Amino acid sequence: MNCMAERDDTYSTLLMTAVKLFGQHGYDGVTTRMLADAAGANVAGIKYHFGSKDDLYIAAIDYIIALMAPRMEIVLGMAGQAKTLAGDDPKRRALVVSQVVETVLDTFLANPMVREVMPFVLREIFVPGPYFDRIYDALPRRLHETLTELVAWILDLDSQSPTTVMRTHAVIGQLVVFHIGRAILTRRLGIDDYSDADIQQIKQQATQSVLMSLGLPHD
Repeated sequence: MNCMAERDDTYSTLLMTAVKLFGQHGYDGVTTRMLADAAGANVAGIKYHFGSKDDLYIAAIDYIIALMAPRMEIVLGMAGQAKTLAGDDPKRRALVVSQVVETVLDTFLANPMVREVMPFVLREIFVPGPYFDRIYDALPRRLHETLTELVAWILDLDSQSPTTVMRTHAVIGQLVVFHIGRAILTRRLGIDDYSDADIQQIKQQATQSVLMSLGLPHD
């Protein structure tokens, strides 16, 4: 193995180790020694590849953004084109919303790479740190604003109203709960993890719930 390949391997290993450990313990709960040991690298390797623990944390955020952004763009595209695709037809509106719901759930529940980074994202959301704005502006804010426009259009509300923003937050909650409450649901169902059939059933139930909450056809 040449020096460049070896350096790239160490960089990637440190980065993925950081995503995992920061997701488990938070920024303050992880030391450079912990990172180096878990990655099988030297502490000096963190300085060489990233500069500092802060810089490694930022690199982990940027990695997550790069991973999630293309998937999120699909959802944003669907939601953004809803007026053109559905018009005033309630059934077409329901179809567009159903596609958005299913795509969001596929992204969060069925993709193993996304699942690996979600503890980091959720910890950053639940306990915002100094770099919260970096991840918020790139992912949650854009998704929330676009879905708020969709909800406002369907319900004929002001998209800038706090009430509409809260209503949208409630809609999103109907989807996010299947990820953050994964351990609870699998325990209740007596299974180790979601199977493909489970995810399909979740998509059906979540879609029904969202359509009902928006007053759209759901049969």
